[in-house]
Amino acid sequence: MSDALTGLEAGGLFPRLQERYGLREDPLALETPFYAGAQRQHALETLRHLCGFGDLALVLTGPRGAGKSRLLGELVRSEGGRLEFLRVPVGALDSIDGVVQSLYRSIGRQPPHGRSGRESLATFFSQSEEATSKGRRQVLLIDDADKAEAGVLRQVLEAFCRANRALAAVPVFAGSGALHEILGLNVDAGLSSSVHTIGLPWFEREDIRQYLEPRVIRAGGKPSELLSERRLDLLTRLSEGSPGRLQRVAHSVWLDMTAPPGKTNRAVSPGLWRPLGWGAVVLLLLGVSWWFVGTRYDQAMENESATVQPEPERTRSIVTVGPGNEVGSREPQSPEAANEQPEPPVKVPVGEPPTAQAGLDPEAPRTLAVPEPEPEPEPEPEPEPE
Repeated sequence: MSDALTGLEAGGLFPRLQERYGLREDPLALETPFYAGAQRQHALETLRHLCGFGDLALVLTGPRGAGKSRLLGELVRSEGGRLEFLRVPVGALDSIDGVVQSLYRSIGRQPPHGRSGRESLATFFSQSEEATSKGRRQVLLIDDADKAEAGVLRQVLEAFCRANRALAAVPVFAGSGALHEILGLNVDAGLSSSVHTIGLPWFEREDIRQYLEPRVIRAGGKPSELLSERRLDLLTRLSEGSPGRLQRVAHSVWLDMTAPPGKTNRAVSPGLWRPLGWGAVVLLLLGVSWWFVGTRYDQAMENESATVQPEPERTRSIVTVGPGNEVGSREPQSPEAANEQPEPPVKVPVGEPPTAQAGLDPEAPRTLAVPEPEPEPEPEPEPEPE
């Protein structure tokens, strides 16, 4: 999301927030309370312990806007009486000489004359052991370290490793996940064993609510109004889990200057109709092609049904035997005649000529009756033995 969605700078929007909600002060401008969720408290306790008593260099990683600078600020605020913090600005990270000048200036001294930047850096870490012996250990805060030259950061880390790490000033590098590659930790196991990494995750939806609620109450606002479900969904979506981004979009959400989820793209993306138009054209072409194929198919089926010849009517044949009829000749029989019951055949006694039977036409076909076979005589019983 572009920062232009905020409409105006936060300072210009707060008077409108004050008028609408009756706020006494800007909730986002409050430095306290420190949010301990999303592993922030664990990261802070780790920094406190290792800066005071550890012998490891510290690498604080997280995406831009994850709250790394805010965490370092809380470390300085809470441990300023016990530790001595020396900040190295981003502009001094272009060369090793710039780092040396910045470090000696922060302790009120001049760099050694006639020595190279690498030798002067080694001298600084040796002198920092004296401060620790006096009960006030020094800590080098190098924020936005991923913007520095890779060789410069590596020389600082190597100088710390050559010194007495239990007493020398502790370097704290803060930046993105690319710091491991910049420092050479991925290829140098010796340096990697001398570094402890602390990662900061993004805010979840509940983290955003817990982060803003005490600030809203302290500023005189109502959480039920400024952190309603609808506004909390908008804050989560527009901030993308980044605390820094949350600072820029919260005022716009509270003043209803942003569209609810699902409507933003329609309002700010007029080019959205172009892909939708192409989709409509594709659907129209598919519909026309489907109609054309269906029409051609119906026509083909009609033509095929018109060319099919009707099946001829089936007839039954009767075989007759007699004068004037050849054996094996068949006469067609209509379906009506086929349904009629045939007359039973006339039996002719054996020995009589067929013409002697009454009612028989000698020219008509005859059916010869086959005589039934005589039964076989039963065998005589055998005489019983005397």
